[in-house]
Amino acid sequence: MDTWKDAFWLAKMEWKKSWIGILSLLLILIAIAFMYTVVWKDGDKLPSIFIDIAFLLLFGLVPYTIRSKELQYQKVDGEIWGSPFFMMLNTLPIEKEVLMKSRLVQALFPSLPFQLLFLILFSPRFLETMSIIEYLAFMLIWLVFGISSAFTFAASDVGDRITPMMLLMWGVIIYGGVTLILVWLYVKTDTGIVGLSMEAAKVFPIWSMAVSAVITVSGYYYCKHYMVKQMKKIDYLK
Repeated sequence: MDTWKDAFWLAKMEWKKSWIGILSLLLILIAIAFMYTVVWKDGDKLPSIFIDIAFLLLFGLVPYTIRSKELQYQKVDGEIWGSPFFMMLNTLPIEKEVLMKSRLVQALFPSLPFQLLFLILFSPRFLETMSIIEYLAFMLIWLVFGISSAFTFAASDVGDRITPMMLLMWGVIIYGGVTLILVWLYVKTDTGIVGLSMEAAKVFPIWSMAVSAVITVSGYYYCKHYMVKQMKKIDYLK
């Protein structure tokens, strides 16, 4: 329990540093909610791509970008990429368990409450076509996506050796892959990612919640395992 308390204390240092980004995230959420409640009066008439973009950004990318520049994943030295702040903390006499948990806490908050608030704000519109249990399943699907993204960012803070070719390759795979999937969905189906997640929640609500829980727990332990491995692998003093 003390390790979590210490982890929250470390994370609070970063939250104070990133207060402008946190405020910006709140303003973005308010702007999106206003736009979609005013514009999205006829949900079927709004192209699904706009809905998908809002969800993908808020749950996958925006929460990480609110961090101040010096806390973000970046090139540190040579081929070493990671979070300079984490690497500084790693040179101090702080328990590794506390360091790892602080990454998870910092990545999950305050983005997770904002994501939950976003889903609550849109619940009246979705509940027009979904039952409460189905919408809870839908919420869990997207919250797990947000949590998985947070775990990925938390693990990346530890650092890794990235060559320019690897950076280019991963950029093509990630951004190119997402683009291809979205294009394929819009060509082959009448809905996008959000629409498909709604269908999954409607058809398999209990299974959706169960799988979401398994992914969350598995992601937590895999993230910790990865961080331990990387912290042993990288020589931060070079």
